[in-house]
Amino acid sequence: MSKVVHVGTPPQESNCWSCVELRFHNFADLSDRGVGVRSLNFECLGHRWIVILWPSGNPFVTTGTSIYLWCRGDNEEDAPDNDGVEETVPEIINSINIDFGFTVRDSNGKEVVNRVLKFNPDEDEDVDGFSNFTSREKLLNACINGSLIVEVRMKERSPIAIQPPPEFIHNNPINKNILKLFGDEDTADVVFEVGTSSESDNNEDKNKRSKTVVTFHAHRIILQDGAPFLAELSKAGSGGTVQITDVTHDVFKHVLFYAYGGKITEEDMKTNTKEIINAADKYGVVHLKLEAEEYYTKATTLNINNVLDNLLYADSKNLALLKEAVMDFILANGDDVMDKVSFDNVPGAVVKDLLAAVARGKAKSSSRDTAAADNNYNNMKVATLRKMLDEKGLEVDGSRESMIALLKENTDQGNDDDNNGDDENDD
Repeated sequence: MSKVVHVGTPPQESNCWSCVELRFHNFADLSDRGVGVRSLNFECLGHRWIVILWPSGNPFVTTGTSIYLWCRGDNEEDAPDNDGVEETVPEIINSINIDFGFTVRDSNGKEVVNRVLKFNPDEDEDVDGFSNFTSREKLLNACINGSLIVEVRMKERSPIAIQPPPEFIHNNPINKNILKLFGDEDTADVVFEVGTSSESDNNEDKNKRSKTVVTFHAHRIILQDGAPFLAELSKAGSGGTVQITDVTHDVFKHVLFYAYGGKITEEDMKTNTKEIINAADKYGVVHLKLEAEEYYTKATTLNINNVLDNLLYADSKNLALLKEAVMDFILANGDDVMDKVSFDNVPGAVVKDLLAAVARGKAKSSSRDTAAADNNYNNMKVATLRKMLDEKGLEVDGSRESMIALLKENTDQGNDDDNNGDDENDD
């Protein structure tokens, strides 16, 4: 066969196939069914092979020509040219991952038959091919000078990409374990009875009390951080039982569930937003209060009719984020607010906050020193202040002024520590 010299990079498909040409001479004389002829060993893709041809079909086929590719091992010792050769080592067969095919062309180079197959022998076999490759007549017509020329083509199959197993990161189960303790009567050391009760001793009132009071079991050690005010109440409780009469049992359940690491659903938050804020504020569940405040602030559309009520509510519960939203609304609608909203009964501290907000707005709009403005706590949004406090491990529940004061205090303290360190180094 002629040697091919590639100029440039050939297409991948044409670059994959290796081809060996076999010539079966005097093909017309090979006519007995069940009688096959085999080629000598040849090497291709690192293995040694032979091809077995049954011109009139193998013993199990009544029509057509059969042709098979037979792997004889990896080296010459594995595949001697004799009929007594042992079977190929199974490990070799299992390692082979190729496509192979047989092509026959006529004297004009026209393709007469072409069959391709993945080399996949049956179990305990080392041979694969076609029991009915094509008809003998078609091959006789394709012979050239009495010889049947068969192109044996092989190419390595692209390795199957093994997908890495899906990652499963074993997270610390402590949060789940704590949440499992929610409502666990066996391990609880405090009981909250939530609801209203009657002072009357008659049976009718006692039955009513049993219907309105809901019992919750809890653990002081969890409440110490999750709901510190409830933890304090539990210490003063009679026999480990604490009466809660100023909140509904549904809202109390949300607060207690959150203290154990639970998540309040959006539907529950939507239905009980202000009640959750009030209860979380009273019982010291700070992050639930802030979460509910954020939900309430986003869900509330401020207008002239509700701006004052929201301002007073934000001030009463120390809701810095809501108060900031109200202040922004007042600043953006100053003339309309001043004409239609009365501030006569507003506490002096709230009026002072309003004046401070106006001053901040003017200072921010007139500041040309962007870097200085960015580093000025007075110009920062409440969410930014809370984020900075949280990163420093400081208290995040407080008014805007208290948050700024806390940040400045810790910043100044940090600077003093740095300066002391420098002085010691100088010494």
